[in-house]
Amino acid sequence: MEKKSREGQDGGPGGGVGGRAGPGRWRGLSLVALLAAFAAGAVVAVPAADSVDRYFSSNRFCATGCHVMEATVSQEYQQSAHWNTKTGVRPKCADCHVSENLTAAMWDHLVGTRELFSFLFKGIRTPEAFEQVRPEGADRVRLAMLGNDSKNCRRCHVMEAIKPEKKRGERQHAEAQEKGITCIACHYNLVHKEVEPSPEFLRRAGME
Repeated sequence: MEKKSREGQDGGPGGGVGGRAGPGRWRGLSLVALLAAFAAGAVVAVPAADSVDRYFSSNRFCATGCHVMEATVSQEYQQSAHWNTKTGVRPKCADCHVSENLTAAMWDHLVGTRELFSFLFKGIRTPEAFEQVRPEGADRVRLAMLGNDSKNCRRCHVMEAIKPEKKRGERQHAEAQEKGITCIACHYNLVHKEVEPSPEFLRRAGME
């Protein structure tokens, strides 16, 4: 009995000196506490991030968040084939311009704050001012879509399932599938006001 008591006091099987927890036990408790804090943070952060994404991805925000968008690209969108569809399917602004994955979507929203910077510091506050930078913006979006193989288009459209009504369209889609031509390479003026593609876009799209 005396030997067992000594083991407990000397940091044997009973734990640390005087029966106190040893360093290993404290490390275990710290890890549990850290995991619990992480889980609690995730429970709060994930729904919050989802709510933020839903708000900033809504047509209401995109179209009416500022006067410039409301007077230009929003009106163009409502006159496009993406708004007036035969099937009644109506993609939102975010379906084309925001990533599907939540983490990537939050990054897109962060990058999108440069529009606020342009509004505050570059004076892009009127439709006339916006038209001056429209080609630059269109080129940036087009090049990004070239770089990701038009992934946002593919969220709704299945290339193999598209059945063009005209023979020319059939030939072009067959060629696109055969050569791996991505959607934006041809459909770069599909929704908004027509903008001439830049030489860089044409080069990367193989359309020179």
